[in-house]
Amino acid sequence: MRVRWIGITVLLLLSIASVLLAAGVPRSFKEIPLYAGAVRDLETEEHFFGNLTDANPENVRSHEQKVYRVNTIIDDVFKFYIAKLDATYRDYCTDYEDYEEFLELFEYGELEPGAILAPRYATDFYADDFFEDEYEYDMLIKDGKWLRSAFEGRPQWEKGRWLAGGGVEWLVCLDNGDLATFNVGLLDVGYDSLKKIDYRSTWIVIDVLIEKSPDAMDEEWDLAMDDTARQFAQNPPTEAYLGIPFYPGWVYAPEISAGMSMDNDYHYYIFFSNDAPAKVAEFYQQRLNQKPSTGGGFYIFALKGNLPIPDEGLVIQLNTGFKDMPQTIITVQKMID
Repeated sequence: MRVRWIGITVLLLLSIASVLLAAGVPRSFKEIPLYAGAVRDLETEEHFFGNLTDANPENVRSHEQKVYRVNTIIDDVFKFYIAKLDATYRDYCTDYEDYEEFLELFEYGELEPGAILAPRYATDFYADDFFEDEYEYDMLIKDGKWLRSAFEGRPQWEKGRWLAGGGVEWLVCLDNGDLATFNVGLLDVGYDSLKKIDYRSTWIVIDVLIEKSPDAMDEEWDLAMDDTARQFAQNPPTEAYLGIPFYPGWVYAPEISAGMSMDNDYHYYIFFSNDAPAKVAEFYQQRLNQKPSTGGGFYIFALKGNLPIPDEGLVIQLNTGFKDMPQTIITVQKMID
């Protein structure tokens, strides 16, 4: 069986004029209506969406996606969802600014719980070359003439155009401030032109992504920061671990070290000294038996790898960012295993 697969396009179909409190818009996966007769298609779901990943997984509270198949032509299924969700048309190729504006309001914590961007839909049509024959060498692999005759028995969404896919999308700011993105994607299951079968069936892909509110992310960050700072304070580095001798009289700063080490592939151990950067650099030049890379007030020593950008390094610089702290910052960069 040869099936034509149509990619799902993420729909940016939103208008800031649609921000309102609407009781009828689904606000959870279970509230989204399912077309009568649709059956869960676990094989397709696993094949195409089993390895679903999110761009910013740390922001995601949950992401649920299910695929259904119904033996009904896509036009009827699409009209059902447009009516049930009271969706209006929006060209996602040109009208996406309001979507970005809505997301910006969310990111700045300025959306009221219950605010929505009302459902909008977009369409995807079979291309003109869909009805052309295709060959691999001398073997016919797609019978365009048969497809033309088969699709003439299908309804046309627009004059001379047949639906290949489409979808409806809407956004909701939930009661706890999280942002829920709802998407009902529809795809024509396809055909087998050599066996002369038009399946006249539809895949329904229901996707609900819930992202944590800015307040929730800040709270998680604070908790992680406190925990990391506690670990840095309770487990100060040793000379053996850093791979360098301690500078006489320097002061370890565990909280600053923890803050510098969040969400990185490295840990940064921060120390302060009352001595000038040049004096500290001279000490390490003698102890490490190497000349540092200099420039812009920095002294950089390679502890692993090579200058100017070592895998692990020692950086000495003037303190210009931490008030009421000694004049020189000494930073040791260590790779995390």
